Amino acid sequence: MKINTPIRIAIFLSCIIFALAVIIFYFGEDRLNIFYSLVVFFVFVIALIYYVVKQFFHERIKVIYKSIYKFKGTSNIKELDIDNVEQEAEEWADAKEEELNAYKRHENYRREFIGNVSHELKTPIFNIQGYIQTLLDGGLNDETINMKYLERTNKSVDRMINIVEDLEVISRLETEDTQLEFQPFNIVKLSNEVLEAFEMKAEIMNISLELINESHAEYVIGDRDKIQQVFMNLISNSIKYGKKGGTTQVKFYDMNNNMLIEVADDGIGIAEDSLDRLFERFYRVDKNRSREIGGTGLGLAIVKHILEGHNQQINVRSTVGVGSTFSFILEKGK
Repeated sequence: MKINTPIRIAIFLSCIIFALAVIIFYFGEDRLNIFYSLVVFFVFVIALIYYVVKQFFHERIKVIYKSIYKFKGTSNIKELDIDNVEQEAEEWADAKEEELNAYKRHENYRREFIGNVSHELKTPIFNIQGYIQTLLDGGLNDETINMKYLERTNKSVDRMINIVEDLEVISRLETEDTQLEFQPFNIVKLSNEVLEAFEMKAEIMNISLELINESHAEYVIGDRDKIQQVFMNLISNSIKYGKKGGTTQVKFYDMNNNMLIEVADDGIGIAEDSLDRLFERFYRVDKNRSREIGGTGLGLAIVKHILEGHNQQINVRSTVGVGSTFSFILEKGK
């Protein structure tokens, strides 16, 4: 019978100690013999308990302890301390559980991402296939449709190119292949340039573009080209999801050594349950409208990655039917 459970170990120790006590009682005829016998008994019990604890507990726990440090990726194994084993085992188990949960999240995200990419590319590919097939079936010689279908094919190709280019941008940002060039630049001037680039698009929607500078500074430190891309994406979205006759505002505020930048609109707004996923790749609040007005669904994901490269984060507050405000912080420059 294996001695591998608490009750079996307890019975084993009790039997051994009881047998030794009987032997001592049997041979102990006078006080001196009893005294020496008790000393021997005491030493024997210590040796027995030490052997049992070491054999059945200490050595086996030590194996687990070494495994924990092995999985931690360190060879610096501490001396086994029973008081700390439970805590370190719990910490290791919690860390492994978090790794497993993170793996599951990444796996679900990867699966969803592949599905989204396939879906986004499938639409323009099927459109191109349909237009070309129509032209090959005789539409090429029909002057009423040939140019129209060629123009539609060209738009679908442009959409595919935009998706691939945005995916490439995100890939570079995530793998850190692109080094950001931090330097002081005039962010007020930069935002004016971006607003001017969107004037015609805003006029079509009858949206007013405004710049409000309540900061005492105009220079910040960052990668000018990347921050320009942030403005391009945020202002483009504010116009796409704005309302006719509305307003898009770029605002600057002082925050001690930093500057708070906001891009605000009075458009359709975003539901609260969509805010947590807003910066995921290909996530769309209103899928039908998003595809009607264009875009790759990657703009806000790119914004998030660029600002993370600046050790900052993009924040959003929004109310459906009232509008949205996107904000971020940059360090002031000289």
